[in-house]
Amino acid sequence: MQRTVTLITCTFLLLIAGCTGRGDAAREAQVTDSIVSEAVTNSLVAGNAEWALAIVDSAEAAGGLGHFDAELFRAKVYRFDESTMDTARTLCKKLLEKSGLSPKQKAEVLDVLVYVSRMKQDDDGLLNYGMQYIEVCQQMGETVCALGTQTEMGNALIRLGRSDEGMAKIDDAIAQLDRVHRFNETDACIRAMKSKIRTLNDLGRYAEVIPVAERMVEKLNDYGQHPADYDDGALNQPTDERRPGYIDFYTGQAYAFMAYAYAMQGTSLNQSNNQAITQSKRCLALFEQTNYSKTPNGRKLISSTWCQLGMYDKMLAFYDELDAKWGSDTLHSDYAIMLLNRATAARAQGNYRASDAYMQRYANLLKTLNDSERLATAQEYAARYHEQEQQAALLKAQAARRNMGTIAILLGLIVIGLTVVVVILIRQRRDIRQKNAVLTREITERIEYEELYRQLATTSLTPDPSPSEEESEVQGVSTPLSARRGAGGEACELGEAALFELLSRIIKDEHLYLDPLFGRESLESRFRISKERLGAAFAKGSPYGSIQGFLGEVRLQHAAKLLAEQPDLPIADVATQSGFASYVVFARNFKQRFALTPTDFRKKNA
Repeated sequence: MQRTVTLITCTFLLLIAGCTGRGDAAREAQVTDSIVSEAVTNSLVAGNAEWALAIVDSAEAAGGLGHFDAELFRAKVYRFDESTMDTARTLCKKLLEKSGLSPKQKAEVLDVLVYVSRMKQDDDGLLNYGMQYIEVCQQMGETVCALGTQTEMGNALIRLGRSDEGMAKIDDAIAQLDRVHRFNETDACIRAMKSKIRTLNDLGRYAEVIPVAERMVEKLNDYGQHPADYDDGALNQPTDERRPGYIDFYTGQAYAFMAYAYAMQGTSLNQSNNQAITQSKRCLALFEQTNYSKTPNGRKLISSTWCQLGMYDKMLAFYDELDAKWGSDTLHSDYAIMLLNRATAARAQGNYRASDAYMQRYANLLKTLNDSERLATAQEYAARYHEQEQQAALLKAQAARRNMGTIAILLGLIVIGLTVVVVILIRQRRDIRQKNAVLTREITERIEYEELYRQLATTSLTPDPSPSEEESEVQGVSTPLSARRGAGGEACELGEAALFELLSRIIKDEHLYLDPLFGRESLESRFRISKERLGAAFAKGSPYGSIQGFLGEVRLQHAAKLLAEQPDLPIADVATQSGFASYVVFARNFKQRFALTPTDFRKKNA
């Protein structure tokens, strides 16, 4: 009940905001955008996608959101759940087909498609939508977004085996970003350099890592010495207080990258005292001078370098801390790296049995892990997106609050809305009391005429078979309800159980339950049965308690059959084809009925 009241209140807020300006052109700077964006973002941060969708539905119903914006919001919510990512992609494809989209609208749709392709590891889709996204960003003058996406496309090309072409795209993006001395371009350039370094490490091209990491340090030093030259007013630009931490964070990573690259070069030559090892130790010392080196993430990053340099005691002590912290949480790439390094240390110390055991665990873990580097990149992107979206929503909300007249109107209408909510609650209680009274009368009537019903049911269930009825039984066709009615036109000859059996058979045989709009009123209209008579058949003559209970069960059984027999059918389509008007209601009821989500049920019955 509290959740309903909150949703109604939110609907009134959105309706109020929508009244301040109708039409797409008037809506660009409206209060609605701030309320919806902030409410949806907060719901997603709290892990409640269902509530976020309810907010969007309310905003669209109240007129505060157009159909395009509402569908785009739904796609943004769906993309964060693996089971609904295909639905997000389908929605965005349909939105792209609309004519007259502005570059900003097209960019938002393509941003969702790029995200879904990244999370589903669909490199072909990433290249397709990424190229379109770059073109739109260039039209809008968003060069940094375009070059950041170009870097990501370069990594996708490398994963597809087109290494030279992919590395050329990454190098071109870094070169363009490196030429501009503004913070937005500098930040994007450093992140692109990190992406290139990770790719070079995966390819085993350690010598190429060093100049890229050195350039990172040079740019960060220049930014630290001349911050005013880089000031461009970007939202993500750190304040004076946070700037040293920002520089220390990336500088520490750059030194860690160089230390590892030098160590890999030195150990690959099987020479423990060569120049590469010396350089690795120098970079390690510089890394340890940063505050980043004292963080758990910093020590995880440098642990492989400790392993290559033979600093096993230091590495194992840190891994013991991680073991105690992680406990049973071992299904991630960091734990896989730890197992590999433990195996290396055990072999170097002559403990071959322990080394083999670690290597076996490492191999088993790799079988259950996805590509950890791409997952980490996607998570970093999602975190940045959430932060930017929250900042944008905050700025819009602040701009809206400056209009004091609008705020006064909002407060007055909120009071009206709350008053309406109270009235609705009072009416609901009154309706419940009336329904209870009707139910009491109905129960009394059932008790009085129970014996009469039993006699009438016995008589109606053993009719003299006419030739047409016998033919129907031979062909397996059920007798229409109208044929079983008495002279008065009412199906009163049957008892509750017999009437339920007849109605349920017709509903199942004719697949009436697949229509989301089918319900009690449909049965009353089709068979001319009174509401009380029909309710008694399902309440007393069936184990389901109500018509909706029976329809819900047969729809869920149908959905379970589709999930088991059609593994490629999207879950959102399963809900629609089973008679559910809402995917959210379907998912909630399915889990309550089978104690599994639709996705888990499909995996279990695959």
